[in-house]
Amino acid sequence: MTRANRCIAMLLMLLFLCVPSVSAEERTGTLEITGVPPEMTAGHYDSSAKLFTADVREIPGAIIRVTYDDMRISGLQLEWRTEDEHLTFVHSVNVWREDLELEADWLEYDGQAKVLTAKGNVKVTTEDAVIYAGHLVYTEDTDEALFTDSVRVEFSDGAFMGEKFLFRVEEKAMQFFGPFQGSFQSSQ
Repeated sequence: MTRANRCIAMLLMLLFLCVPSVSAEERTGTLEITGVPPEMTAGHYDSSAKLFTADVREIPGAIIRVTYDDMRISGLQLEWRTEDEHLTFVHSVNVWREDLELEADWLEYDGQAKVLTAKGNVKVTTEDAVIYAGHLVYTEDTDEALFTDSVRVEFSDGAFMGEKFLFRVEEKAMQFFGPFQGSFQSSQ
């Protein structure tokens, strides 16, 4: 990492850590933008609006990453309202947690409500399944993920398709709503 990139990363980290959090539960995290040449602007912070924006779509190999203790979110374009911990990522969005990985075109994370919403080419990979959908709402407090819009759930021995699917992550329980169809392989 060049000296300029280190300075930018340090400045962004200080900015993130110095902005007061309004949530009842404090979360510590980091913001990192990598792969940006020193002469290019990658982000902007408006202190009066408490709004951080970054866009690295036009910079090959660049990425924006927000990391908490238990979650990592990355993408190519970010809008972060620091006052209410509201992040919106667009383009090549990826979320990693210990128990799942998520990919989508668009993602919104509300840190106060602890709700993550993803839209467009949603793909969630867990230990037991891969789930595809057009839309996902994940609620941290209940540890539930609601998938809608052309849902496909693939297991090692089959697949199910429908329009609405609820996955209770901790319980590893699944519910299908409305009509659905599936295919499976059975052992004799």
